[in-house]
Amino acid sequence: MKLTEGVKLHIIPTKKFKTVRLMIRFRGLLTEETLAKRVLISNLWETSNQAYPTAQSFARRLSEMYGANFSTSVAKKGTQHLLTINMAFVNQAFIDEDSLAEAIAFVKSVIFEPDVDEEKAGRFNPAVFEREKRNLSHYLKAMNEDRGYYASRKLSSLFFSDKEQGLPGVANSELLEPETPESVYAYYQEMLAKDNIDIIVLGDVNEDEVVQQFQAFSFEGRKELTEVLYHQDPKALVSEVEDKEVAQSILQLAYLLPCSYGDEDYLTLQVMNGLLGGFAHSKLFMNVREKAQLAYSAGSTFDSFSGLLKIAIGIDASNYEQALSLTKAQVQAMADGDFTDDEVEQTKTMLRNSFYIGLDSAGNLLEMAYVEALVPERHIDDDEFLRRLDAVTKADVMKLASRLELQAQYFMRGAAYGEA
Repeated sequence: MKLTEGVKLHIIPTKKFKTVRLMIRFRGLLTEETLAKRVLISNLWETSNQAYPTAQSFARRLSEMYGANFSTSVAKKGTQHLLTINMAFVNQAFIDEDSLAEAIAFVKSVIFEPDVDEEKAGRFNPAVFEREKRNLSHYLKAMNEDRGYYASRKLSSLFFSDKEQGLPGVANSELLEPETPESVYAYYQEMLAKDNIDIIVLGDVNEDEVVQQFQAFSFEGRKELTEVLYHQDPKALVSEVEDKEVAQSILQLAYLLPCSYGDEDYLTLQVMNGLLGGFAHSKLFMNVREKAQLAYSAGSTFDSFSGLLKIAIGIDASNYEQALSLTKAQVQAMADGDFTDDEVEQTKTMLRNSFYIGLDSAGNLLEMAYVEALVPERHIDDDEFLRRLDAVTKADVMKLASRLELQAQYFMRGAAYGEA
């Protein structure tokens, strides 16, 4: 239901779980100017607020709520950036207290009573802010030392025509450095007023009580954000080789997807990726890693909201040319139909099993509900998902694979290469 323009409440009643899950997700455009601010806000939410001004009091309150779990996260989704509050708390059917009201009150204090400077208006508590900024800076530097993450960042910067689309969802050190308690606080007020917000409650709850509780939140109406999916035109292949002091070299390739989430061939994309590099029986795993023994790891993933299919393999630098050629050959083999109907059915079975497992995961159900709310016109319900999956044929996979376009490749060449 719509609480106000741009703010929606979704209730999923179920007795399947012993806990109740609450998710509040803020959604705004992905921009260089706001990215680091949003990540800092996420971290500040987890630390303290006016109601619970210390980390100890914050944690103590959660403990008093029978060990309720509270966390925040950030992520990219197409053209937009998501800032999420997650809370899990005990079903009040098992206790004598109103756990729903207590959890919502806790979240309300997090959002509307942030830890601000008591002596100077218009800024977050400087001591807490600087601590969280310092912690985030250390985290980003550590992430940059993760060679797989670094390679993925480089590949994204090569692949995306839009510079901001290539940004990592957790920001970077350059964007973080200039932020102040004043700049982030000013943006926070803007975010509360302009971000689209989805509130999802999953569990054994009184729906009327949920509605009543959230209607008391003082969210004002805001403009609906549309055009979540990111699209870009094909471009000439961009390639980069970078020398790093690493024992294992990393090769990553980026292909432009010919379809997006919810399209008619979206389930074909799922099957194609499973056959290419998504499962242990895939071509990349079996042919590049197992048979040719050219890779320590090999796989593929895709993002149907941004149009990127990524292949990542870990190799010895000396095997670069052979591994690159064999990896590209696996994509061409998909287009040529160099796979069996039995392999298609095996992949569909594994996707079907993953789907059923997801139905028993509260977190997965929340995400499925969110995607439905985000792009309702592209929503695929359970029956339709299984029907479309069953209908995928070898010819469908070949046709889709033939439309993949290699746009970028990045090679992190390990130090061992220079010693050879």
